[in-house]
Amino acid sequence: MILVLGEILFDELPQGRRPGGAPFNFAQHLHRMGHDVRFVSCIGRDKYGVELLKLVLETGLDSNWLQRHDEALTGRVAITLDPGGVPTYDIVINAAYDFIDFDALPPMSPEMVSFGSLIQRTKAGRKGLQNYLRSLPKSTQRFYDVNFRDGCTSGEILIPSLQQADILKLNDDELPMVGKLTGSDLSGDVLVEWLMQTYAIEQVALTRGSNGCALYREGTKTEMPSGPLTKEDIVDTVGAGDAFAAMLAHCLVNNADSHTTLQQCTRLAEFVCTVPGAVPDDDSIYKTLT
Repeated sequence: MILVLGEILFDELPQGRRPGGAPFNFAQHLHRMGHDVRFVSCIGRDKYGVELLKLVLETGLDSNWLQRHDEALTGRVAITLDPGGVPTYDIVINAAYDFIDFDALPPMSPEMVSFGSLIQRTKAGRKGLQNYLRSLPKSTQRFYDVNFRDGCTSGEILIPSLQQADILKLNDDELPMVGKLTGSDLSGDVLVEWLMQTYAIEQVALTRGSNGCALYREGTKTEMPSGPLTKEDIVDTVGAGDAFAAMLAHCLVNNADSHTTLQQCTRLAEFVCTVPGAVPDDDSIYKTLT
């Protein structure tokens, strides 16, 4: 079982409103690949929460792990796209997912747990998540997708998360920020190696947009160029990183080699760039990749 902890919200895109939140996107991808997924989040009792609950049920994910908050509003984020389809996010504060009650969760022994930065933007959110992660068995692989957003870029969030992480996923914009927040003046491969040694991280996946991606593990670095996408192919890049992360998790639990892992991650992420929103409506891509 893969346990996913984090935000669910509405992405308010130029094309319309779609369900989103990096962890929710991640959970949907894995569910559609055939994994047993438990997605833990929180929604409000407003109209957006009612709508999201209905959409979660339609995905087939188990809605019993979706908590309801009596006062906080369901999360929303306004997304604007530049001419290349690259998004900018304006995230509503004090959303329901800021109030996930980790103490209400029963004991679990997942094969992997995934978490990010946004649900740690409040002191209570950080404390709740970190305490819960410490309560999980040591055998559970801890997957940290940095996924920095406004309001969640701090050492208070990053360093405890790195200390928990067995697997780290980040992009080339986030890497220098991670270096700065950890007090390192290193960069590039040397910084990645330092992070792995300092925080006992087993694997690091680095995405680099049109420059491809890299996977660091067992003392080796494997690289993969980006595919043949053109600007005309790209609808938007919303959720591309979440798709990459989900395929990475899929490949890791299935013990795929580094080359295959990066190849599959790249294919799913690039496919997502060719369709509106973060998760494709058509399941056929999953059948070709898994």
